[in-house]
Amino acid sequence: MLAKLERLIGEIGDLNSKLILLVGPSRSGKTQLLRQLSAKLNIEPLNVGLELGRRLAATPNNKRGFSAGELLRDTGVYAIYIGFNSSEVRTESVFNPFAYEVHDAEDLVKPGYAARHFVAVPYDEKVRAIAWVRAMIQAGPLRHYLPAHWLQLMDAESAGWQPLAAGRIDEIVHGFNVLRGIEGYYLRNAAISLSEGIVRASYNCDGTYIVRADYFPEFVRINTP
Repeated sequence: MLAKLERLIGEIGDLNSKLILLVGPSRSGKTQLLRQLSAKLNIEPLNVGLELGRRLAATPNNKRGFSAGELLRDTGVYAIYIGFNSSEVRTESVFNPFAYEVHDAEDLVKPGYAARHFVAVPYDEKVRAIAWVRAMIQAGPLRHYLPAHWLQLMDAESAGWQPLAAGRIDEIVHGFNVLRGIEGYYLRNAAISLSEGIVRASYNCDGTYIVRADYFPEFVRINTP
């Protein structure tokens, strides 16, 4: 297989499209094969998903056009989904709470893109708006359609709801980068929801983890080398 890949690289040199797809089930040796190929050709492989994760994380302002933490902390965005293998980023905003927007990560990291597409709002104002909308819906006319056990669960959840502290957001985003770096595992996508107070992380071979947002940094620390 190594010889075949090397031959294919030589054959596509004159083609317009220079893409080779290496497809195989999880843990079938794809990563190891690419490392052997890079060593033989004396080139440095680029982990696109890991690099995307680094670019989406909090970095100095003069070196980035976007960070997931910045959107959640400084704009109307209250939920974000990051597809590390598709470059798809979905956002939900308090300014349009019943819809989501889809962005390409390559556009989001361009300077100026976030300023054009997202509305800046103080974090405390945003979480107050989230609490207000939740209370309005939960106490409104639709309440009468809910069965008794739903009412009990909804009221208990509403009474105990607390917004995520703004200072925890960058810790959560950094946790995605840590998870992306685990050898032998592949974090396909991850999401943060301020309104639900949860973080979701999905792996290619080990299911999906749903973790309370304020606990997520500790969850990453306990479960990573």
